Amino acid sequence: MEEIDKTFREAIADGRIHGAVLLAKDRTGKVDISRSYGVRSLRDADPEKRPPMTADTPMRVASCSKFLTSIMVLQCVEMGLASLDEGLERLLPEVAGLKVLTGFDEAGNPIEREPKTPVLVKHLLSQSSGLCYTLTYPLLHQYRKWQGLALEQDYDNLDQNFKYPLLFDPGTKWAYGPNLDWCSRLIERASGLSAEEFLQKHIAAPLGIGADDMTFELQKHPVTQARRADMTFRGDDTFTAESASPGTGVLKYRDERYWHRDNQPHGGQGIYTSPASYMKVLWSVLADDGALLRPETRGLLFRRALAPEAEREFDAYCVQFKAFVPGAPVPVEIKHSHSLGGMLTLEDCDGDRWRRAGNLSWSGLPNIVWNIDDKAGICAIWAFHMKPWGDPICHDLGAQFEKAAFLMLKE
Repeated sequence: MEEIDKTFREAIADGRIHGAVLLAKDRTGKVDISRSYGVRSLRDADPEKRPPMTADTPMRVASCSKFLTSIMVLQCVEMGLASLDEGLERLLPEVAGLKVLTGFDEAGNPIEREPKTPVLVKHLLSQSSGLCYTLTYPLLHQYRKWQGLALEQDYDNLDQNFKYPLLFDPGTKWAYGPNLDWCSRLIERASGLSAEEFLQKHIAAPLGIGADDMTFELQKHPVTQARRADMTFRGDDTFTAESASPGTGVLKYRDERYWHRDNQPHGGQGIYTSPASYMKVLWSVLADDGALLRPETRGLLFRRALAPEAEREFDAYCVQFKAFVPGAPVPVEIKHSHSLGGMLTLEDCDGDRWRRAGNLSWSGLPNIVWNIDDKAGICAIWAFHMKPWGDPICHDLGAQFEKAAFLMLKE
């Protein structure tokens, strides 16, 4: 790891990144890496007063929340509170009643039809329900304009953020969407607990994680607020899904309401936790220790859950929007699928020197990426807490770290 330390310290010194956390651990205990660099905030103009980044620094892990929410849904299934093959009429009737948007008439009104298949719980976990985020789907841009709502979510409840039609029949394709955001409400209705209560009881407590270090409700935890990472931007953050960050521009602090507000729990993006606590979840799943899931349920996290056409859609998305591939920086030519917990790579990324076939991964908006490699027996997370998403410098550095960790397995 000496070379990685040198690389990251140089990146800090020359202003390419402001801070980073790197964690990796294998089943045997041979590899157990914890590295932190730089600072967690550029808010203070005086560099000497900027607090250090550590493995315990709370962050809004954004879409890395999806994995935790997926586990909670699977726990509901284990408890008999929900079924993977049931429709949503009982637990999410507002989603069960959505139609498929096919276009707009000459007057600018939406044209919708009934879906040919119902949305099932498993479709939410595999991102194959027909629900899509607006970022990469122009048809939804037009629908949001017709609704009179902002394109990007900036509201305090799920219905305003994500109450719009499906774009395809459930189970037939793949699209990145608010499936796990709706799942936080599904968990509440299935269990009778709030999403926060369920998170504390069934994820945090079994792993010895305190409520101050894993929560949907940041405003109720002043200690967490005081320690959390601020958001750092590279450049002016003006990019689209088609033209990602070029990896240039000065790093700067910018306050964002999104990163510190309380609202309804959004299971797809709303959890605050530290890389160290997130690693406890990854390690529990890798070790198959039974703290979170039974072995047979845990196996679903590593099993393909998409139809062939949906897998082709996923691959096409990864090629078109390569900077925004969940679980990046996997090479775009690698074939993908999706399990009930995240992205699966269907091929070795670099022989036995990096992520192997069957690797499970996902990422979060501020360049936070995790993966669990069941075949190689190692899990890792790297976190920069910096925008824009898909930053090439962060991705390159993260890939270097992952490869160094995999190399240690062979030494």
